[in-house]
Amino acid sequence: MAAAADPQIVQEIRRLAVAPTKVLLSATAFSDLAARQLTKADVCDSIVHWIDAGGRVKPTVLHSFPGLQGAWAYEMKPRLRGRLYYLKVALVKLQESTEHLLLISAHPDH
Repeated sequence: MAAAADPQIVQEIRRLAVAPTKVLLSATAFSDLAARQLTKADVCDSIVHWIDAGGRVKPTVLHSFPGLQGAWAYEMKPRLRGRLYYLKVALVKLQESTEHLLLISAHPDH
């Protein structure tokens, strides 16, 4: 099993997920959610519940996301509406006025 993200990073993800206005969607994530009639708030709630339940947040490196190549991203597999989902997020501009959690993808886990 791959290493889990640093606990401080996990808390930053949670802190931003609690405030959906601090969460931005990639075009892919927007399509993922629209196709399944999910909202950003649904995903934010699932992230908070996942973290609070001690779910693993797995670090990974972004290879192809424009402007963030080489940056860290974090994967989770919470349940939304009773179905297992794969989420990938990135922390962007932490501790700046424009900080946000970028939801890169949110689709059923295969």
